[in-house]
Amino acid sequence: MHPIVDPAQPAARTRLPTPLPDVQKEYDFIIVGGGNAGATLANRLSEVSHWKILLIEAGGTDNFLSEIPFMAAYLQSTALNWNFISEKQEGSCLGIINETCPMPRGKGLGGSTLINYMIYNRGNRADFDGWAAAGNEGWSYNDVLPYFMKSERVTFQDTNKKPKHGKRGPVNVEYVAYRSRLVHAFVKANEQLGRSIVDYNGDSQLGVDYLQATTKRGKRVTSASAYLKSSQNRKNLHILTKARATKVLINSKTKVTTGIEFLWQKQMHQVHAKKEVILSAGTIQSPQLLMLSGVGPKEHLEELGIPVLIDSPVGKSMYDHLCLTSLVFLTNTTMDFFDTDRLGVGDVLQYTHGKGTLTVPGALEALAFIKTETSSGPSDVPDIELLFLGGSPASDYGTGSVRGFFWKQEIYDTVFKPTEHKDQFTIAVMLFHPKSKGYIRLKDSNPLHWPLIYHNFLTEPEDLATMIQGIKEALRLIETPAMKAIGAYINETPIPTCARFQFGTDSYWECLLRSLANTLHHQVSTCRMGPENDPEAVVSPKLQVYGVQNLRVVDASVMPYVPTGHTQAPVYMIAEKAADMIKDHWNWGKELKNDD
Repeated sequence: MHPIVDPAQPAARTRLPTPLPDVQKEYDFIIVGGGNAGATLANRLSEVSHWKILLIEAGGTDNFLSEIPFMAAYLQSTALNWNFISEKQEGSCLGIINETCPMPRGKGLGGSTLINYMIYNRGNRADFDGWAAAGNEGWSYNDVLPYFMKSERVTFQDTNKKPKHGKRGPVNVEYVAYRSRLVHAFVKANEQLGRSIVDYNGDSQLGVDYLQATTKRGKRVTSASAYLKSSQNRKNLHILTKARATKVLINSKTKVTTGIEFLWQKQMHQVHAKKEVILSAGTIQSPQLLMLSGVGPKEHLEELGIPVLIDSPVGKSMYDHLCLTSLVFLTNTTMDFFDTDRLGVGDVLQYTHGKGTLTVPGALEALAFIKTETSSGPSDVPDIELLFLGGSPASDYGTGSVRGFFWKQEIYDTVFKPTEHKDQFTIAVMLFHPKSKGYIRLKDSNPLHWPLIYHNFLTEPEDLATMIQGIKEALRLIETPAMKAIGAYINETPIPTCARFQFGTDSYWECLLRSLANTLHHQVSTCRMGPENDPEAVVSPKLQVYGVQNLRVVDASVMPYVPTGHTQAPVYMIAEKAADMIKDHWNWGKELKNDD
């Protein structure tokens, strides 16, 4: 038995080197990062009993509070978050402290599934068909659908013409048990504008539906609880937490990957891989590790004094969903919104039975997928998502979401504080297909320093125009009979950074977007997947790093573009598919069948 190792105290400076608990000198596979992809791979690869697997994770484990869906906003400013910050860039994040955007990434077994809003949204068929059309053989919708289904265990009826949901996978997906009166008005308002209630993970994405969430009986499901809980006691799987990978070991002559270097209890260690090292450290840290190891843009690495092994476009492209979360509407209802002041023992008791307000992920209750008038994409592909939250930053009195967003205090005090205790809701606007492209660079050669993150939000005029159209679509909802029945109206107090513009004009909306629009935690493409002739491709369609043997990247960083959805579900799919590709590559399919 190899227990999950979670040392509580760091080693004292005078202590002799601490022996690694149960860690062997060599494994068949070393997986770096215990998030969505890493946990999935650890489970699936350790199904082959003769393979020895090491999973290392820089963080620790989750806690009781992280299990409660309603606490999602608070988790953004805890030790479960790496708390990355982007570089300051002109024309964006002007209402955020220091005018730099927070870039949340989960830290611990479970990765970003520890702190996300548990949205289960795969994306659109066209996303994956587009990947395949770009030369990524084996990644069409028909190719990846079985892996989506393999990962999930849905608790609701599959109403699609052909089954599109899995019933036996490890990731529980359910509709949130509690629904406020306000969310019903939102869904009805969308229907009154001609949008159908749809299964947005099924045959058609355009429309509206209540939230499908990765929860189980009202409690958060992480990749650790879904994939590691059942496999952690396998004799061939060793999980080491609070171990920070600092470098991939690559033979400079043969370009063969031999292992990794990592920091544990203030001591540097090495461990070797007989077959492969797999980076599942995420869109920010997988490219960081590659560059620290000599795989990256030649000129950049040379500037930092890092020996160049492979000249590769690592980190040169990064796409992300831009989201505005500050459109708040008040109503004439009473006690129908989420208010932390009203939480009590009764809510806790309901939660223990999988019911009540605490089962709602950060007050998020429904999603609408719309196609704006300016969209030039295919007719069945939305370009904007509207996310309904049954509350606002005033619902927690500036203690959760505002701190997580890093908004300037004067914005809360001016706009939201006067509305405390009043019924209200938020319609967030998210851009599905950004044209603006960011990138990641190393700060220096120190592996413990954060990389430099350049998001480049709103640098392309088309993104700004589409987001303004999305805002107007949210405002259209307020004119429907369903919204008039609850007396919904927008909070027209301008934020201080935009007070010079008339509220409701395009100029004001542009200023609002440049002040408060930020990431929805969906960074992709920094280790882009593509055919060998793709000048931006870092990994092959088999997710193998070009120019290096026995090294793969398996996480959101390999996505060529950000999907028409959220990234949690696609990462599970990518990892499930990668596990099968790895098994096929090493010819262990027959043995696996015999083991079963």
